[in-house]
Amino acid sequence: MDLKKLQPAIERQLALLGFELVLLEAAKEGRDEVLRLYIDHTNGQPVTLDDCVAANDGLVAWMDVEFPSLREEVGLEISSPGLERPLVKPDHFRRFAGRLCRVQALQPVNGQKRFKGWIGEATHDSVTLEEDGVLKTIPFDNIQKARLAPFDESKTPQPRIVARAATDATAGVETSSGEEA
Repeated sequence: MDLKKLQPAIERQLALLGFELVLLEAAKEGRDEVLRLYIDHTNGQPVTLDDCVAANDGLVAWMDVEFPSLREEVGLEISSPGLERPLVKPDHFRRFAGRLCRVQALQPVNGQKRFKGWIGEATHDSVTLEEDGVLKTIPFDNIQKARLAPFDESKTPQPRIVARAATDATAGVETSSGEEA
């Protein structure tokens, strides 16, 4: 199954249903192959179980017509991004500027492959994180995996360099502990 070919079609269909595709991945569970989709609302509301069911129902009917053999080969699993939300696109990093994340690089950047830092500027090509008071730039084509790290935010020293505007922009936004930032 070629996810790069399948992803644009799934993104378009989910958009028609009012959702954004955050991440698409194929997984093997025992002998079964599963197509796992992490979705979010296009309007910023949290994703509920009912939303996952609605997205599943809409996708299954569409896939039965557009990709009938695929539906026979793989199962479909739809989930919210969760608190440790995957960060895949530059827009995801921009949306969560000022938040703490973990990044796993494919190749070392200045001898380092794992990063935990505050999200700063995200351009089309790279993201800058503040880790231990040092700015580190990671090219997007070198990111293997990135996720928010909400459970570590209160335990990690606050950023000193990353623009305070990004942190101030999250004022009043609910954090993982249920408190307002």
